[in-house]
Amino acid sequence: MGYIGTKRSNNSQFAIENYEVPLNHFNKDIIQTFINENEEYESLRTATVKFWKYVAERIGSTSWHHTGSYFNETNHYSLSTVAEELLENEAKWEEKYKAYLEGEKESNATENIFLSVINVQIWGGTKKHPKIVGYEKVMGVIKGDWLYAVSQAEQNKYKLSANKVEAQTNFPLERYNELVKKYPDFKAQKRAINKKVKELFKQ
Repeated sequence: MGYIGTKRSNNSQFAIENYEVPLNHFNKDIIQTFINENEEYESLRTATVKFWKYVAERIGSTSWHHTGSYFNETNHYSLSTVAEELLENEAKWEEKYKAYLEGEKESNATENIFLSVINVQIWGGTKKHPKIVGYEKVMGVIKGDWLYAVSQAEQNKYKLSANKVEAQTNFPLERYNELVKKYPDFKAQKRAINKKVKELFKQ
């Protein structure tokens, strides 16, 4: 097997020169050059690089070749194969890609959202002589410095920096199952959590 320095095999280089490339080689320049040399694909010129890569990944690689100093087996994808697929089924792929982008948008919107379980003091007594009469555990969704209650609670929201919040345990939104393992009282709350998230983080 011939090799070009420590970058790739001769076969990989030959494939790349014939527009059969690894995914990380998909870029605007190579796609535009490919279309310049293959005018039958002119209608695809405005398609984004991300769209080309999306289709390539889903129809699969057309070969693999060794690359890197550790002789990795790297998949290569034919631009011609992708282009032909797009010409034949462009409407189908555009619909799938649109759904993919919507899903990606929702994922990005929720990746920094946290659930939290807090331990809150319950005060009673008189105005002149207030005293702690108990505690409640509240599960909810964090936004800013506030916890918006999802579980049954004395209040709709709690300021997390307030003195009466004695303990706080956070969980990323996607790790609700971990929260339930630690706090079984809050099981079967997924639907209520999703409703609260939509209220607080409207797109």
